[in-house]
Amino acid sequence: MRGIVHGRNNPLPPVIREITKDSLTEYFGTPAVKSVKRKLDPDLPTVHWWITAPVAQAIETAMHLSMHDTLAFAAVAPRFKGEGFTSQTAINRFIKHVNRHRHTTGLAEVPLGKVTPHMFRRTMAMLTRDYPGSEIAVGMQLKHAATRALANRSTQGYMDHDPSWARHLTTAIAERRFHRLRDLFDADSRGETIGYGPGADHMRQAFAAVREKAEALRASGKAQRGDILVEHGLLKRTRLSIRFGKLNHCTFDENNPVGAKCLEDAVVPVGHRGPLIDRCQPARCGNSIIAPEHLPIWRAEHASLTQLRTLPALPANRRALIDQQIRDVEIALTKAGEA
Repeated sequence: MRGIVHGRNNPLPPVIREITKDSLTEYFGTPAVKSVKRKLDPDLPTVHWWITAPVAQAIETAMHLSMHDTLAFAAVAPRFKGEGFTSQTAINRFIKHVNRHRHTTGLAEVPLGKVTPHMFRRTMAMLTRDYPGSEIAVGMQLKHAATRALANRSTQGYMDHDPSWARHLTTAIAERRFHRLRDLFDADSRGETIGYGPGADHMRQAFAAVREKAEALRASGKAQRGDILVEHGLLKRTRLSIRFGKLNHCTFDENNPVGAKCLEDAVVPVGHRGPLIDRCQPARCGNSIIAPEHLPIWRAEHASLTQLRTLPALPANRRALIDQQIRDVEIALTKAGEA
């Protein structure tokens, strides 16, 4: 349930073991879970929390597995007794399970010690910094998925209870993003291909300007070091705009959003800044970078769509939609010289 996004005036999410089998609903046209708000509220009102699609799917799956008459999260087999569970018990059982099967899984042993649900907040923030591409996954897991319903990057009411967590997440994402940007810069400096499309061209120009500035500093004696640290320092101060993704990288600049396909004919929510991720068109956008690591996904998508199109029972409108999707994939592959 770490993917819950708060509804209006609701600072605390429902306790997972109190969610019932009739909890899934819609609230202001957005998927939501309804629950009785109990903590610090004697009136026990029914309130709603917006949720992301994976959370809705998880709740629905739990409903089908649960052997309880009303609770969504309860025992799933006769050998497990009781109506629910506690978060601490679930964590302890998970650690024991990992340690018991570590010789089979190859995982390191989890050391003994106190582990609480609250501690995972900082742990996940650090994972954001250490593992590429994890910003999206961590955001969904920790209720910080930006949604058009909320029109902001994070759930402010949630973070107010733990301001240090907000700093951990923001710092971790910024550090990880710069590390990946630095890797792109180093690859471009070595003459390697960092990506395809207009966004990649703009990024290469920005990198070239950084190297040119570094050489000027060295020539004037203002930079004493002759190694790559001069460029890295300039790169960090330049603050290039880039968002890393699984299908493409986005160089959307909030101060100059020209060419952003996601904003064309779009109703931008009040207070929203940045791209509209759900309207992203990676193959057609002037801010998009199709990097070499993205190409296997695009190739697999092309093969899958091509095979799907051969099904004889496809209705005409469905076939037309697939044809459009294939064209978009081929545009991306053409930019990489593969189509």
